[in-house]
Amino acid sequence: MKEIRRSREPSPLTMSNPQRDKVSHLVARRNSLVDRLENGSRQIETMRAAGDDVQEWETFWVRLLRQYEQVCDELTEIDQARELRRAG
Repeated sequence: MKEIRRSREPSPLTMSNPQRDKVSHLVARRNSLVDRLENGSRQIETMRAAGDDVQEWETFWVRLLRQYEQVCDELTEIDQARELRRAG
């Protein structure tokens, strides 16, 4: 499983305006998902400690995690494509 984090944004230098906009959108989405995942994790643990059934909450949390992973993958692809173009 990937570490949930707010990682660095790919450098906007040498990006076109549409690509910069896409990266900005993806970074904002990733940061929002990080907040939701952290909050959800705290809520699940609180509910579990109280003896509540958390299976539905955990299922939803995992869906959020998959969205987070997808956004991170897209940001990585953009960064890798830029590196390849720079290399040659």
